[in-house]
Amino acid sequence: MDAGYAVFQLSKALLAHDLDCGLVARFNARERISRWQQVIEHLLQGTADYGSRSPFAEIPAWVTLEVVTGGFATGNLLAGGELTEYERQLAISIPGIRRGFERMDINAWHLTDEGLNALHKRLANCDYRIDVPEEAALLVVAWLSGQRRTEQARALLDVIVPFFDRLRFFPSLSTGLQISAAQVHIVDAGEVQRVLSTLPPQPRIAVQNQAIQARLPLYDSAVSHFLLTYQAGWPCRHYPRQWHEQAVGLETQYKKLGDDRRSSDRVAELFSLLGQCARDAESLTGRQVGRIRRIVDDFVLAHGAPDSTSHLAFRANQLLQATGPEHHLIARVVAKRLSKYPAQSGICDFDSLAAPITAEEASEWGLLEKLAIPPAIQRRFQRCRSGTINELIEHGLITSGDTVARVLPAMTAQLNSSGLRDEVLRRVYASTYSAFRRRRSLLLLNLQRQVGLSELPWVAVIEDDRQSSTAVAEAAKQSLVESSALTLCAFPYAIVPNKLLQEFRALAETAQLDLPFVEEVAADIFMGQFSSKFTDAARLTGRVIAGSLYARYYAIDTVELASLVTRRRRRAQVKGDAFATLCAKRAGAELRTWHPATNGTIIEQQQILTTQNLALLFEVPGIKALLQPRLEDMIQACFEWICKRHQMQTKFYQARLIMLKNTAYAWRQMVFYLAMLDDHACKNAVNSLEAHFATQPMTFRERFLPLMNGLRKAVAGEVLPQQGPTVDGARVFLGWTVTRHWLLPPEHVDANLAGK
Repeated sequence: MDAGYAVFQLSKALLAHDLDCGLVARFNARERISRWQQVIEHLLQGTADYGSRSPFAEIPAWVTLEVVTGGFATGNLLAGGELTEYERQLAISIPGIRRGFERMDINAWHLTDEGLNALHKRLANCDYRIDVPEEAALLVVAWLSGQRRTEQARALLDVIVPFFDRLRFFPSLSTGLQISAAQVHIVDAGEVQRVLSTLPPQPRIAVQNQAIQARLPLYDSAVSHFLLTYQAGWPCRHYPRQWHEQAVGLETQYKKLGDDRRSSDRVAELFSLLGQCARDAESLTGRQVGRIRRIVDDFVLAHGAPDSTSHLAFRANQLLQATGPEHHLIARVVAKRLSKYPAQSGICDFDSLAAPITAEEASEWGLLEKLAIPPAIQRRFQRCRSGTINELIEHGLITSGDTVARVLPAMTAQLNSSGLRDEVLRRVYASTYSAFRRRRSLLLLNLQRQVGLSELPWVAVIEDDRQSSTAVAEAAKQSLVESSALTLCAFPYAIVPNKLLQEFRALAETAQLDLPFVEEVAADIFMGQFSSKFTDAARLTGRVIAGSLYARYYAIDTVELASLVTRRRRRAQVKGDAFATLCAKRAGAELRTWHPATNGTIIEQQQILTTQNLALLFEVPGIKALLQPRLEDMIQACFEWICKRHQMQTKFYQARLIMLKNTAYAWRQMVFYLAMLDDHACKNAVNSLEAHFATQPMTFRERFLPLMNGLRKAVAGEVLPQQGPTVDGARVFLGWTVTRHWLLPPEHVDANLAGK
């Protein structure tokens, strides 16, 4: 593996650390620097086999590794490292724990009668917390011993005991397990409580308060002082007695306040002109007098004269806000209220948190009784809201498919565990599942698969207790239908992220549905071949899109897709990959070039031929029917999102390439949704797109017109060529290219923008 990517990431972390961005940001940057230094050290010394499921010698694939961006493992073990606070407390409370061998001795203690009894109590009371999958192992050992399945318990111990000195195989203590198939939350109440309790005073507010209480009154006085010099609508025409002396006094007071870079340029400019006028009024040029007039007249027009009733009321309101209680004090009040809730839970009812300051709180914190909780504080504690996925989307807490992937494991864990016979075991499994889903994926080559949950030794040993259930399968299917439909409806322009696909795949397996979901493949590690599930997905897609607008737009031969045979359906091993060859042919590219842009064009054709899971999802009974009434809105949302992204000012070339890729993906999804409509609804949807397109700026319409012409042709029944424009300039929207993309401005325009 080339160390260039790791060096690039290290340089980014070093740059972030050098920026003046606060203590927390600098601490996080130091953590990233340390991790990338470890990766680079492994690369240079050859001590890590990056691209393998087990990148470090003698560390099994089931061990949870610390993984950084790009799938590189640092060598740190997430269930290892420094002792946790809980481990330190245990080490003190258990006799005989040796200093320097705490983790080994605590693991071993859990196998004594006293330790097993403690684990059985944890299982019965459900007061344990599993943050890393390894922490469930000894709970399973205790459960097996309680079931008198000693042989299985011993076999599991044979696997984990060699790692007693390095890994934590026991859970920490918790106030209770809060896993619900219906209610999920993004942030724990305890995390929000910690943030609010440590919220610092805002320097910006202090500066603003100083401006309101000291600078702005002086600014008012300067405006009033110049108004005294007006004649016939112009300032500096008449100076009352002692005007110059008083002007000098105002300028002196302003200078005593010090340099204020946050203040308006006009404030500083007016006081500069005031000082010049006080010292030598004759030296003012006509242009300077005109500036005084503009500043003073604009002030009066906006706020009224400084001594007017309206302006005095405006300043009084500003002063009232400035002298009010600081937000960090109110945040501490709310943090204390939050401390009464379970730290690992979400919250449904916010009435008590949002209630005005009570008399007791006012006395404790020096606040006014009945003071309202500011909206900014309310937005912070709303982050721990608990509800259905749909409710969290409506409240703006779930903002992408990646966020859905964070909360869906709580529901999937409940469903997957329900097939186990024993209730205690179901809880252990559900907690382990949620912890396992937080495990980051490794960089893998040669079509290797990520480690699955059932490969964890303590999970594999309990899989025999699973019983099939029609009710469980139906519940999993319903969850898949609802979660996928909600995700597509809320974020129709985005492909389903890989993390969320893991949950969809788990739900599909529980529902006993054979759905070959395909992940997004990284262009920089693509090795010129796709696994058999990509071919399976393409074959299924061919049935869904046959004769449709999507097939015409992307010139897809669905008969050719149907003729593809996957490797797993062949008994004999064959050379080559027919599906990868087809994708390369459509892209006009060569396989196995190791050139990211070339690989990107091939991968984009794979996404086109498989619809990147859309066809699979629409084949699940119930999803299409659920989305059908919403398809026209989803199509419109895709198009508006694309138009907006293409008109955003993006300075960096790499960011523009990412924008092109993402908008091409969104366009592909839009075309698929159009293909799922009947002719009448499709025509209505296209008319809505045309109406929105007509409202866009002329420069954008001219640049984007080839894509609109291409869509119009496909809607009219034409099959579009995939490479280059048609005779009349129509084009297919592809995001990847090995040359400069035709939608980007010429290079000299980019150079001019970069110089500004």
